[in-house]
Amino acid sequence: MKMLVTGPRGFVGARIMAQVKDAAPCPSLRDADADTVKRLVDEFEPDMIVHTAAMSDISECEKDPAGSYHANVEIPVMLACTKVKTVVFSTDQVYRGCEGNGPYTEETAKPANLYARHKLEMEERVLDISPDIVVLRATWMYDMPMYGVPNRGNFLVNMLRGGELSFSSTQHRAVTYVREAAGHISRAAALPGGVYNYGSENSLTMLETAQWLKNELGLPVVLRDAGPLPHLWMDCGKLKKAGVCFQTALEGLGQCLRDYGLRAL
Repeated sequence: MKMLVTGPRGFVGARIMAQVKDAAPCPSLRDADADTVKRLVDEFEPDMIVHTAAMSDISECEKDPAGSYHANVEIPVMLACTKVKTVVFSTDQVYRGCEGNGPYTEETAKPANLYARHKLEMEERVLDISPDIVVLRATWMYDMPMYGVPNRGNFLVNMLRGGELSFSSTQHRAVTYVREAAGHISRAAALPGGVYNYGSENSLTMLETAQWLKNELGLPVVLRDAGPLPHLWMDCGKLKKAGVCFQTALEGLGQCLRDYGLRAL
């Protein structure tokens, strides 16, 4: 099955390209219009599109709302209009305004920043166009740097760099090993259309998760309490019921450490 991957050099897309045999890289859609998107899809004739490309920096989205809207709403809508089976990545940020402790199910989204509002609008619009689209609300993902691909800070890399870091002692949020997320993508693509919380679950706070990793590797990092922050805590029961199961956040971190030889097997 031929898979067309947008953002093939991005954090998630590059790992999908490395793990899926029939994945093909999509050219940049940064300034694309509907005709360009249709022409590209017609040329590639994919059986499936996996859309990972996005404008995901929250502060940059606030500075450039038009750019955010084009990248995070209009481009996915254009892809949905091609009527090719599509998997679209969304974000746990859609839960940032939720009340109550969580974990949150797919029905309880409440965005609290422009990026998340655009992502939620995208979800609704692509599913209106094509109800069989699979929308994956991803947790914060991590990995070691990948050769030949631009690196960006993530939970693991930030911790390994050391220094002083702040995490909340009350905020519940999961972190997910991106290679596990990429490895599940073909099964995710076979899910019935709809929205799914996608990633590891975590019963610990972010500060507790960071403390676990610090202790596990003996890292020279000073951890501070960032104080109360909104939960980004997802209930992945719908995904598990559909047959896609992730390791817990700590299990995934342990797997990553073993994969890179950072901890004994």
